[in-house]
Amino acid sequence: MLTRNQNGLEGRVWRWTDKNTKESNRLEFKRRVDLSTPGAKAEFIRDVLALANSEGESPRADGHLVIGFHDGQRFDVAGEKYDGATFGEIIDSYTFPSVTAVYDEFTHLQYGRIGAITIKANPQVLHVVRKKLHDENGKLLLSPGQCWGRKSDRKIELTGEEIHARLLAIIRVHVDEATRPLKIRIKELEQSSGPVLEVKRIRFEIEATSQWDAINGWLEKLLPYAREFDYAVKHEALDAVSDVTARTRMGMPVDVARAIDNVLMEIFPFRDGSYHHPARQKFTDQDLELMRRIEYYCFQLTWDACRYTRDIKLVDVGARFTGFSYDSQR
Repeated sequence: MLTRNQNGLEGRVWRWTDKNTKESNRLEFKRRVDLSTPGAKAEFIRDVLALANSEGESPRADGHLVIGFHDGQRFDVAGEKYDGATFGEIIDSYTFPSVTAVYDEFTHLQYGRIGAITIKANPQVLHVVRKKLHDENGKLLLSPGQCWGRKSDRKIELTGEEIHARLLAIIRVHVDEATRPLKIRIKELEQSSGPVLEVKRIRFEIEATSQWDAINGWLEKLLPYAREFDYAVKHEALDAVSDVTARTRMGMPVDVARAIDNVLMEIFPFRDGSYHHPARQKFTDQDLELMRRIEYYCFQLTWDACRYTRDIKLVDVGARFTGFSYDSQR
């Protein structure tokens, strides 16, 4: 199907021709489009299919067939009397699924008119030849199922193996899209059960007791979860730690502060860095969120230890990790 389009394409077309831009898997230049013979018509269909099936990113950018430019020279297409409806009828007749295209012509006072067919990209389908096309002598020019694509600046016919590989890739995209809600739900269920549920249980036990010895024991039980599991579990462990650091002013013993320190050391994303050397791996946004929380709870412990307990050993435990957390983020 081919329709008219008014957009920002004109500026790009003139820039491409001004700079003699190289052809690519999304861009092809032609001096003219000849539809007067079966051979020329077949070549036009191959050009359209190649741009529609070109390799590249997803979401895929539109392809463009610029008419009236070749080998660095412009050729006025005003005399050709190109008709967008005619282009559309041919494309609809010989492509399946039908390639959606848009035809525009632009006028320049110095260079005359230039045409551009925009091939609307759909990376979820593979366009092929719909029906046979013979020349005047009965020679077969196009066969149903034939397929072309572009690789860099070249048009290539796709073989059976390449067509199969592309179809498999399209199927995988469809499967991923169809199963994404289920995967999200499974992840949610995982985060509300198993290790997360066990860490929640430990947090509830901590919240339910005021005995420092019992709290110390529960903090030790957090260590394997803080060390072995993913961000969801680590954040649950931090929730448990936050309940303890909030009680610092109530006379927290040093051994409990050290137990907190041990848990935070397991949660902290080191990424092979050190006090004086940056990590070789980049910290993710999730890493930084863990570090922000860790720093806050260390500050909470240190501030309350300074202001209320005035225990220098307790201050030393909290301040050591607060300084480490800050230095590691710089």
